Order: sequence, then structure tokens, then C-alpha cells
Amino acid sequence: MRYYPVFLNLQNVPCLVIGGGQVGERKVRTLQSCSARVNLVSRELTPYLEKEVEQGRITLLASTYQTEYLQEMFLVIGATDDPELNKKIGHEALARGILCNIVDKPKECNFILPSLVCRGDLTIAVSTAGKSPALAKRIRQELEQEFPEIYTPYLELLGQIRDEVLARNRSQEENQKIFESLVNAPILTWLENGNFESLFGLLDHLLDPPYPRSKLNEILNQLFPFPL
Repeated sequence: MRYYPVFLNLQNVPCLVIGGGQVGERKVRTLQSCSARVNLVSRELTPYLEKEVEQGRITLLASTYQTEYLQEMFLVIGATDDPELNKKIGHEALARGILCNIVDKPKECNFILPSLVCRGDLTIAVSTAGKSPALAKRIRQELEQEFPEIYTPYLELLGQIRDEVLARNRSQEENQKIFESLVNAPILTWLENGNFESLFGLLDHLLDPPYPRSKLNEILNQLFPFPL
């Protein structure tokens, strides 16, 4: 089976995790990072999940699973240590047309979770279609070295520049040339070295009129700890 890759917008979307152990906690954390509205069913909770429930950031529905908890859920994850319960969750979710993941049981659900590298809004997903999660993990670790944390502010900067360029109402072809010039320039190296003058020079060359220097300084001050 070859899975169809997709990135879901889960902001404020009701999702359910059944299982409050270490695996369940990882699933909850990922959903929280996507601003999902997380609901939980579990008899036991990790310290992190206990704190999140106490502070109201996730909702503990009950200690034991009931079919009724699937109502109004967009996505369900079965992460208990009971294989029969996980199978039941998968069967009932699929019967209702709900997106469902059963941990380590791809045949009992309709989507699997990839191994992720996240750098702010940059997300790289690695999947082996369940054939070798260990290989997916190794590839993820290699990608983490190739794409260090500085990609987080780098991508944010590119997004801010893109908004400025699009606001100038040039043709699509002109915009595309500018965007390709930006990603092909050594901006990442300049940012790592605090060499903002080279960035200023590039933008002055690409944009007419130039990118407002005060606006660019404000963005850079927010993203990077270097003095301007």
C-alpha cells in the first residue's frame, strides 16, 4: 500500500487520543503543536498530561473508552497498551468515517503518522509506509542535522519578504524570479554570521523601490539576537 501524503489544518479542530502513557503523550504534543482541540481518554496520565489537564489545555473525557466519545471528533488516535481495545477503536472510528491512527497497527486504521522534522513552519515528513519505522527515524535524524534550528527564523524571514513582494502587484513571472533569487542566494550563511548588510544589498538589487530598511530592521531584530 502506498499512502497519500497530506498536511491537515487542525487549528481548533476536535481530536481524540485514547491512552495517556508515553506514546499517548507524544501524540498529544504533536496535536497541540498544530493547535488542535485535544481530548483525552485514559485511566493513567503522565505528569505532563496531568498538568495539561489541570491547566485546561486538554480535556480529559473519562478514564475508560466509550464509543460515544467519537462523536464530533475529526481525528482519533488509539495509543493504549491493550491491542483489543485499540482494534475496537479503529473499527468503530473507520465505520464512522473518522480519520484514525492506531499506533503500530497500520492495517487497523486509515492513516499513519510519519517521522517529522519541524523547524517552525518548515515540516519534513518521512514515511516508509510502516515497513521500517527505524529507518524513518534514522533518516529523520540525518535531516535534523541537515536542517538546523536556524531554518525557523530563516523561513519566517522569507515569508515576510514574500508578503512585501506580493503586495507590490508585479506579474507572477517577476515574482517568481525574485523568489528563486532569494532561495538560491546564501542568505542562510549570512544570517548565521550576522551579515545583514549582504541581505540588505541583495534586497536593494531585487526590489525597486527597495525594501523599507526600518521595516526590515524591525523584522530582523525580532528573529535574530544579533545587534544591527
